[in-house]
Amino acid sequence: MTAKQKTTLHYAWIILFAACILNIVSRADAGSFGVFVDPLVQLFGWKRGDISFAYSLAYLAGLPAVVVMGWLGDRYGARKLMLGASVLITAGTIMLGTVKELWQFYVIYGLCVGSLGNAAFSVLLPVIVTRWFNRHMGLAVGIYWAAMGLGPMIFAPVFRGLLETRGWQQTFTVIGVVMGVILIGFSLLIYSRPQDKGLLAYGADRASEEKQAHDAAGIAPASMREVLRKRTVWLLMGCHHLGCVGHSVILAHVVSMATLQGVSGLEAAGVLSAVAGASVISRFASAVLAAKLGGRTLLTLALIGQSLPIVILFFAHDAWTFYLFAIVFGLCYGGEMVGFPIINRQMFGANAPLGTIYSFEMVGASTGMALGGWLGGVLFDLSGAYTWSISAAILATCLGLPLALALPRHKQPPTSNPEVVLTPARAAG
Repeated sequence: MTAKQKTTLHYAWIILFAACILNIVSRADAGSFGVFVDPLVQLFGWKRGDISFAYSLAYLAGLPAVVVMGWLGDRYGARKLMLGASVLITAGTIMLGTVKELWQFYVIYGLCVGSLGNAAFSVLLPVIVTRWFNRHMGLAVGIYWAAMGLGPMIFAPVFRGLLETRGWQQTFTVIGVVMGVILIGFSLLIYSRPQDKGLLAYGADRASEEKQAHDAAGIAPASMREVLRKRTVWLLMGCHHLGCVGHSVILAHVVSMATLQGVSGLEAAGVLSAVAGASVISRFASAVLAAKLGGRTLLTLALIGQSLPIVILFFAHDAWTFYLFAIVFGLCYGGEMVGFPIINRQMFGANAPLGTIYSFEMVGASTGMALGGWLGGVLFDLSGAYTWSISAAILATCLGLPLALALPRHKQPPTSNPEVVLTPARAAG
């Protein structure tokens, strides 16, 4: 590292800041979906199951986009993909204000905003952060995931307040324009790899970079076919799928669960905001723990922690009980999703096609989010209550535990600085 690099701010921190802003803003619509359900029921008389299918459609339609974005990002870089996604999210958000028919809501939310637009950011950003940091990688990824929790915490009450005071169309026009300016501006700051700016990762030196590339050469899958042959990849996909089924039931329907018990609309939106706010803590802490403990321990603890608080919803009737649930659940559920980019780097090395590997894990997550969001609404329509939806969320989360326990044990890299990953542990499979 040169003297100039020692005395100036490393560009890795600018990457982290830009990634956090993009993470918050790109998920404003998706993270606030729960506050759209009641207004759509009141405006158009649509069923909750039909509305929540748009939530599921966003994830299902995004499956090919997720895989393609990971592949394109590994080969051509992220900036152009993110700029295109920024335009799509902006246009889609503004067009949401014009919907009159259910199919229009499916097309605009399910395709433009929720799937194609969000795929680039959700797959590429966490991988980029891990590539820019050797030292303090757990800290950096923890900050990135914590920022994701801030999105719904900020936007859910903003959406609800504007919907109640400004109406459907004006709300989405204003928010869409603001989002577009932010997304395009910060996408221009992104570089996929330190080498694109003639730099090394933060905390790395030339010798360690060369050693890491040499050590990873024997275990890093080089092609999509090799990725899919890895047993560990399938276990991680399964964990992500079942964990996301469990918490998507809650995220898509907890606002409606509260309003059906007589909680006001704005207070109910605050429940979703409280879940997101509390998850900031678990997202940050779990990323740091993933760097130290590995995926097996982290995912086991996260799935247990996610399932237990859901029981509170069987007994929640007043606003304070929903807020109690929101805080406890938020402190736990955020840990399920944050460790995957770090776990991948530990198991496959920094020079593996991490975007491709992570994209397949996101396929598991997307199908889980799609199934859970849709299932929560359909079970309500069939039974007239959310009891079976809550039970399904608990069951799905518990089914992920055997998969987490089947992951290989974590091996701490042999280095005096535990935050500098020089030798990735060999992945099972």
